[in-house]
Amino acid sequence: MEVSTEMSLVTGGRSGKELDGPKEDPYGFLERLAAELNSRQLLRARMERTTEGAWVRVVNPKTGLFSERVKCYPDPLSGNVPCFWWEWGAKIGQVDDVRGAAAVIARVLDPEPEVSP
Repeated sequence: MEVSTEMSLVTGGRSGKELDGPKEDPYGFLERLAAELNSRQLLRARMERTTEGAWVRVVNPKTGLFSERVKCYPDPLSGNVPCFWWEWGAKIGQVDDVRGAAAVIARVLDPEPEVSP
């Protein structure tokens, strides 16, 4: 079997057959991240899939200006642990900390959160 050496948006270059089991399901991780972001009701997040991969599109509805794509693939520097990544390649956090990743995304996309009196 020939394995592609190109970096995938979702799998970090590994085929679906190489991503065995629920511990390494990038689609599941992305869906959980989108659900966590939507549950906070501060940001809007949705899964987007193409033939090139999948990601979560996150938008700040207060401004409409802040929008980013978050991807999921293994971190080769951390023993190939699946992580969430900004579109520009900076790591957000590991997939086993969905709440922490959502908090990082919220801080970046909502730099001036509303303060309740």
